[in-house]
Amino acid sequence: MPALSTPLVTPKFTLPNRLVFPAMSTSSGAPDGSVTDATLDFFRQRSQGFGLVVVEHSYVSAWGKAGPKMLSVSRDEDIPGLSSLTALLHQNGCQAHLQLDHGGGWTIPELQGVLDPLKNPEGRRITGAITDEQLSQVVEDFAAAAVRAREAGFDGVQIKACHVYLLGQFYSPLTNCRTAGRYSGTTFQGRIQLTLDVLDAVRRAVGPEYPVSVRFAVQDYDERGSTLEEGVRAGKLLEEHGADLLDLSGGPKHRYFHPFSKEPGWFGQDALAVREALSIPVSVAGGVTAWEHAQNLLDRGCADLVGVCRAAVRDPLWARAALASAANC
Repeated sequence: MPALSTPLVTPKFTLPNRLVFPAMSTSSGAPDGSVTDATLDFFRQRSQGFGLVVVEHSYVSAWGKAGPKMLSVSRDEDIPGLSSLTALLHQNGCQAHLQLDHGGGWTIPELQGVLDPLKNPEGRRITGAITDEQLSQVVEDFAAAAVRAREAGFDGVQIKACHVYLLGQFYSPLTNCRTAGRYSGTTFQGRIQLTLDVLDAVRRAVGPEYPVSVRFAVQDYDERGSTLEEGVRAGKLLEEHGADLLDLSGGPKHRYFHPFSKEPGWFGQDALAVREALSIPVSVAGGVTAWEHAQNLLDRGCADLVGVCRAAVRDPLWARAALASAANC
């Protein structure tokens, strides 16, 4: 099994080690979504030691903005600021990917700040209220945003299709209320279709060699929601449609938490089932606070990469210290 310091070599990218700083919202963007000094300061130390940094979810269109300080990749004017961020990350020896997102129901003002959008009818209605024409525009917006990310120097992009945002809302039976059409919530294919359409459009826009990953909800952990079996099936489809890496997390109800497990790497056991069905790398995160936790996930074959977020937020040099500790054992 690979050690934390073992490079990950794939046909399209090579990472210097197995540690990932996953996308987390810093709420440091300017009112217009541009990168600020606070954004740069957040990543300046925290990125050191990580093989891959996935910069926080950034809105692909003005309508997709889910919060007042969310970063933007929706305009060409965003490219210079994002370029300054990639330059910093590359200086620290990291690969840098940008997470692309549309806020979905969270773009509705009364939903912002609601801890559980499932309790708000608007959260369920968003998938029914948006038209097919608007969804076609969303697909185009993701593709255009991916091109901007590439122009800003990012080594790849990540499509966000989990948690409480648009693509995740369409995938989950808990939030997709459409009863007919291409994106119907009544069938697995209808629920996954928007994510596949976005992935296809992004792949066409950036070409076959540019790394594209997907952060995806492995299951909903609710008897009314998506299942692990569907998560495996979805993973296969995402690989077939050109995903180079799958980053597993949760759905709209529990988001990045696992309701039934507190073991570090909360989604690890489910990730193992998905990983065994795929040939592309799998990343997993959740509650990893020590290098031993990360190494255990690799040793068990649950993942190829391990995300560490909150521990690195608390200790900006966590990754460097973790790699040094692992090397001395």
